[in-house]
Amino acid sequence: MFLDFNKILSYGSLLNFIIAERGVGKTFGAKDYIIKHFKSKNKQSVYVRRYNRELQESLKKGKDAIFFDQIKKKYPEDKLTNTSDLLYCNNEVCGFAVPLSTSNILKSVSFENVDTIIFDEFIIDKGCYHYLRNEVVMLMELIETIARLKPNIKVLLLGNAISITNPYFLELNLSLPYNSEFKIFKRDNKGQPLILVYYGKNLKYREEKKKTRLGQLFDGTSYGKYAIDNEMLRDSKAFIKKKSSNAKFYFILKLNNKNIGIWIDYKEQNMYISYDYDPLCPVIFTMTNEDHDEHTLLIRCRTSPFFKSIIEYYRQARLYFENQQLKNQVMTILIKYLTY
Repeated sequence: MFLDFNKILSYGSLLNFIIAERGVGKTFGAKDYIIKHFKSKNKQSVYVRRYNRELQESLKKGKDAIFFDQIKKKYPEDKLTNTSDLLYCNNEVCGFAVPLSTSNILKSVSFENVDTIIFDEFIIDKGCYHYLRNEVVMLMELIETIARLKPNIKVLLLGNAISITNPYFLELNLSLPYNSEFKIFKRDNKGQPLILVYYGKNLKYREEKKKTRLGQLFDGTSYGKYAIDNEMLRDSKAFIKKKSSNAKFYFILKLNNKNIGIWIDYKEQNMYISYDYDPLCPVIFTMTNEDHDEHTLLIRCRTSPFFKSIIEYYRQARLYFENQQLKNQVMTILIKYLTY
């Protein structure tokens, strides 16, 4: 009934994005894997959280080591413990605990016996925690530090269904396999998977969870769709629509280091935002300093007629996005200026 790591790892992918229901056993499965992998293969793992505070909360409570607490009953004959940066199985180091935010200081550290990296909670919700600046690059640097020339390194990124708009999906151009559980996005020159996305559809687990009192409480709510049915909590299907055949190209907007096209159907009086654009267009606008370079014009969002036109189409419920990622990216900026 719970998450099967063996099925995911059987694909042999290097990067494995695992998005599954809350409580289905992502973290439990990761800890179970760390122990079993060490006992059977004598190979170590690296457990990653974004910030050191998050990491330490999962490792210790006061002076007590708690990392393996939820799984100790499965291994009654083994001594499982941890410090602030090491995981132990029978007094031997079976893994390392690393915060991504300070992982750049590890470039000279040797992880000779490590062949698995597990990044827990790689998708975050709105709140006090934020994605790190250049986070994807930081993770790639950590993978490079650990992997070096090892042929069989594997990375598991575990997350809840918060939003498909996250730095990893944007940078690697990933999407969810809505019609299946697995989707391979890239292969190496031998045809082996490099990037795999798993989107949990554990119907048995959902049925059992819906029978619980909490399941009955959440039933029919947006939180229930997220916690039980694995639907994206912060994503809404409103204003998602493919551009019409009559839409005319308007201008290019550069956002998150990608060019996107703004289109208008003057007959329907709708505006569409799409990854499709006219590459011959000589003018590229941007709204952020991060995207601004010698080839772009930086828009003054409060006064630009181009930006004001996007605002006006949205106010009139005539602004559409061709996919969820585009909508989430643009709305993050658009919502700041709706009062002007």
